[in-house]
Amino acid sequence: MLKYLVEKVENMESIKIKPETKKKLTEIAGMLEKKTGKRVSYDDVINYLIEKRFKDRKTAEKLFGIAKGVNLYEELLNGRKEDENGS
Repeated sequence: MLKYLVEKVENMESIKIKPETKKKLTEIAGMLEKKTGKRVSYDDVINYLIEKRFKDRKTAEKLFGIAKGVNLYEELLNGRKEDENGS
């Protein structure tokens, strides 16, 4: 068991975060622990947030037909120029 724990720790990385970020992650961990009834690590919280972000983006793409491979910023600027010229 001890060997497993040592190997598991060796495969982890350290990151630096601000105290207010840690507080927010801790709050989310508390919400997840309450929801799942299990202990949650900061790694679990970060993975949850990443998965939620990409799930939300995929849902938005399906609902609103977000263009892929198109420079949307450039299209926005062109649209604004057209609006300015038309008014």
